[in-house]
Amino acid sequence: DQVDDMAAFNEISGDVGFQMPPAGRPPAGCWVANSSHAADHMAAGGASSAMQLLHRQIAASDFSNLKGSMLGCYLGSTVSLPGVPGSGSMIVPLMRNDATVHPGNDSLPRTSSTMRSLVTGVRMGYKYFQTGKFNEARNAFTEVLSQIPLTVTDNRSQANEMKEMLEICREYITAIRLKEAITAAGADPVRSTELSAYFTHCNLQPVHLLLALRSAMGTAFKHKNFIVAASFARRLLELPDMRSERNADLRMKATKVLQRSEQMARNEHTLNYKENAAFSIDCKDFVPVYTGEECVKCSYCGSVYKGSSMKGQVCVTDGFCTVGVETIGLVTGK
Repeated sequence: DQVDDMAAFNEISGDVGFQMPPAGRPPAGCWVANSSHAADHMAAGGASSAMQLLHRQIAASDFSNLKGSMLGCYLGSTVSLPGVPGSGSMIVPLMRNDATVHPGNDSLPRTSSTMRSLVTGVRMGYKYFQTGKFNEARNAFTEVLSQIPLTVTDNRSQANEMKEMLEICREYITAIRLKEAITAAGADPVRSTELSAYFTHCNLQPVHLLLALRSAMGTAFKHKNFIVAASFARRLLELPDMRSERNADLRMKATKVLQRSEQMARNEHTLNYKENAAFSIDCKDFVPVYTGEECVKCSYCGSVYKGSSMKGQVCVTDGFCTVGVETIGLVTGK
């Protein structure tokens, strides 16, 4: 008898044969589905959705200042590996959550901007400010402002640190712009004294506040505004750094200014400045915005503008967000 070699196959039912594995999702699709952060959408190539997220979250409207950071997200999320001669390169996605095991559909991309790069930028800004290179300092802080919306944090501590750096950049950019305005108003004793006074209310590092108070004290004393000169001298003498030997000459000078100002006890000019009242600085016109006065803010960097004339305009400090739009604010994590 002949044996049918194919008989055994007839007994195999159709459901135990070869089955195609389910199709996986491309990494870019996973990144967009798993995150509401603009950096992850941009890494996936979704420039449109990334800009929409930035517009909704921080009211970003002028993306020219964000172009470099956005391109960095896209180009930094993949690596190109050359193949064998005659074949094309392989594009391999880089993921930030694959340290122990492949995340599969839960994957998230690596981004080019990190907390370390932000800290480095802020430190460079400090260095330039300390040495009087104010244009370079402003560029450094502005660069950090453009990187922050496209930087993803890993935990709450990093998120708080990032928001602190955002405030630092705002304060130092405002201080540098005030410094430029003081130089431009040098011939006007009233305006130069007012601007010098506002300069001392920027939230600067103690060593930089010392420089601001020294300058304001000299300007006020020069223009015979002795009441505010005495105030700056007192604040200067209260700084911890004034106890060091390297500031002995400045300490002596501040003491003499305080004594002389207390003797004269008058201001030569009427100033738009109340030293004991809490106020914010209008980041466009450089006038005080006292508590309770009408103002609008930038939802991203927090810059304040007196009245409502700046509503709907691009923020002067960061250069890419619309002022006066209420949003959820900066999103720091996925």
